[in-house]
Formats: sequence, structure tokens, C-alpha cells
Amino acid sequence: MSAETGLASLHPVVRIICFIIFALFLALGGPLQVVWGGLLVGILFSISGFQVVKRAWPMLRRMRWFFLSIFLIYLFMTPGEPIISVLAPPSWLPTQEGVLAAIHRISVLILMVLAVHWLLLYTPRQALVSALYQLVWPLGCLGLSRERFAVRVGLVFEAMEPVQQLVAHRAVQVKGGDKDLNRYANIAAGLMTDIIALSDKVECRSIDVDVATTPPPLQWGWVLVMFVVMMLPTMF
Repeated sequence: MSAETGLASLHPVVRIICFIIFALFLALGGPLQVVWGGLLVGILFSISGFQVVKRAWPMLRRMRWFFLSIFLIYLFMTPGEPIISVLAPPSWLPTQEGVLAAIHRISVLILMVLAVHWLLLYTPRQALVSALYQLVWPLGCLGLSRERFAVRVGLVFEAMEPVQQLVAHRAVQVKGGDKDLNRYANIAAGLMTDIIALSDKVECRSIDVDVATTPPPLQWGWVLVMFVVMMLPTMF
């Protein structure tokens, strides 16, 4: 079974709802839930093939400093038993509970990033925008425009690739030369200038959002399956 003929054949609306269920159970669950979620993500990526894992790795690598900051915050700001015994106030010391909490939170984030990566990889942008349009129908009940929301999401996805290219170009400048704060500030300012210049060159045009397709009735069973599967660890 391949990703193209199996899970990737699911309707985008069903995929997004399954992801929301997955993310909610991970965020609100305990360590057993994280282990279970990791097992599901592992199965998903093994079905999809090695190339999917290879593409996901650079994204996780770029987030390494973010993960490190989360680890340090939990390490030093979580009350509990100090890891080391030194002549210092206990409130200044890293705690065992902080280590466990940090590992838990970082694991949750990694699994969510991997799940989002798979979702975006196998869901065309137009289909994703169409699915989001259908899912935010409560906005219409509140008097808000679903069309504007869908168009803005589509524009964000469309702008991601050229902006990533600009960031990659500026990142090359960071690797060479002196590494001082003034140089980093100039590179960041140059990147902001490039992004503003890019936005000025964008031409106004119409965007079509296909809202005619709805999930086949049988595919809604996958939503129930995902809910039941994510509920299993809470029964132990």
C-alpha cells in the first residue's frame, strides 16, 4: 500500500479533521499518548517512503534552537527535585520534573511538525484552501466572510515558496564572514526589504476556490477510526 493509493487518497477535509484529532489528543494527553502518536507517525512515514522522511529532516533541523529554548525553559522553570545538589537556591537549579516535561513537550511538537509536513506534502494547495473553506463554515454564521479567509490562506501558501528562496539566499550570507550582531541585523533588514519589494511586485488577480467537492460518505469513517485509535491509550 503506497501513500498515493492509500491515505493520500483521502479527501482533504477528512485529512485535516484527522490531523486536528491527532493534535488535540497529543497536546492534552500524557507520555503514553505521545508514544502512541509516535508509533502512528512512524507507520505513516514508513508507508509513504524514505523520501518523505528525508524531506522532513531539514524542517526539524531548522527548529533545533526553538527546541533547545523550550528544553531550557522547562528545565529551569519547572518546580521539582533538583538534578544536582550544589550550594545554590533550589529555585535556580534544573529539576528532574523539568527534564521530563521538556522531553514530553518537544516530542509533541516534533510529532505535530511531522504530521503537518505529511499533510502539506500530499495535499495540493488548492485542495487545502478548498478544505479550509468548507471547515470554517461557522464563520458564515457569525457574519464573517469564508471567501476572504480562504483567499488569504491561499495567498499565504502561494507566497511561502518565494519567501523561502529569499531566506535561503540571505542564510548563505550568514554562513560566511564575521559573525557579529551588526552584520546579523543588516542581513535581517535586507531580508525584510526583499520581502517588501517582492510584495510590491505581486499583481492583482482572481483566485478560484473549488468548493463543489465533499468527502464521500464512507470516508467519514476514517474520522471515527482516528478518534478511536487516539482514545486507546487513555483506556490503559
